[in-house]
Amino acid sequence: MKVHSDGKPLDETVNLELLAKETAGFSGADLANLVNEAAILAARRDKKTIGMLELEESIDRVIAGPERKSRRISPKEKEITAYHESGHALVARMLPNADPVHKISIVARGMTLGHTRQLPTEDRYMLTHSQFKD
Repeated sequence: MKVHSDGKPLDETVNLELLAKETAGFSGADLANLVNEAAILAARRDKKTIGMLELEESIDRVIAGPERKSRRISPKEKEITAYHESGHALVARMLPNADPVHKISIVARGMTLGHTRQLPTEDRYMLTHSQFKD
């Protein structure tokens, strides 16, 4: 993250270590795109620096696509989506080998109505048998 954010006006609240954990598995191009997206969002919001809010939004865009504001979702569908995503979070919480939940969203992006994102506790390339079963 440091390489791709170098020279960009980052807010003092930006936590590069957390962002690095959130973007595990991203390619260099993904990271460059993420920082550029965040810079564009900050500029649209008339901010002089890029904050965590813009970077988090950019991660969501890279992972799930842009927010689909044109998609009309009824209150009932939103409620069902909230229950569905809560279910993902509860299962992740109950499984002993699952990574902790970092974010739950019911914002429609790409082809999804919501998503639940877990944050890895460590760098890894393989899963143990127990992690795989969970």
